[in-house]
Amino acid sequence: MGLQDDQPDLPAAGPADEAAGTGLQALDRLSERLLAAAPSLRVAVAETPSEHEAGYALRYRQVIADGWARADELPDGLERDDHDADALQINAWDGEALVGTLRLVLPAAGRHLPVETAFGLEVEPVGEVAEAGRLVIEPARRGDAAHGVWGALFARAWVTLRARDLAVLAGTASPRMVARLRALGLPFEILGPARPFWGEERHPVRLDPAHGSPRWFQ
Repeated sequence: MGLQDDQPDLPAAGPADEAAGTGLQALDRLSERLLAAAPSLRVAVAETPSEHEAGYALRYRQVIADGWARADELPDGLERDDHDADALQINAWDGEALVGTLRLVLPAAGRHLPVETAFGLEVEPVGEVAEAGRLVIEPARRGDAAHGVWGALFARAWVTLRARDLAVLAGTASPRMVARLRALGLPFEILGPARPFWGEERHPVRLDPAHGSPRWFQ
């Protein structure tokens, strides 16, 4: 069925609209490249209880090894909180081995994101922001080898958000990680000073590619 003659005229796209579209498309393309650069990995949203638990167990091993929590505080060998009940867990697998995981907390009415609670702020636009966090890379894949894993995890997170009509990400990142993300071409905005969060000094950060800097669109 085609448009009727009495349909209202749509406004022509202006420079701001074109820039927003360009920024989103740039991050779409970057995500495609990051996933293509890790062909040996299967990077997907966890679907089964065992896939979820594999991610929680990898998180557990990190927090215990780094002294962020004691084993007696997590007696089931899993690191999780109330947000995990309805969050999306993205896992990177190399064959049968889990080599990385990342959590996406989706916006929910009447509930703050973890970063908002921890840092006492609201991330705009309220109710339209998802949070990426709990990024863990298996120890043997850290160092230079980690870049491909966390790049693929981020890319899958972005593709997953876009499929849900979301396009703004919040999270926390150490100053070192902010530099790495920006080096990848990701225009992360620092929302406040760093403070201790999940074992490290981290900044609250926000990624809105529709309103990035002009360099992002080139």
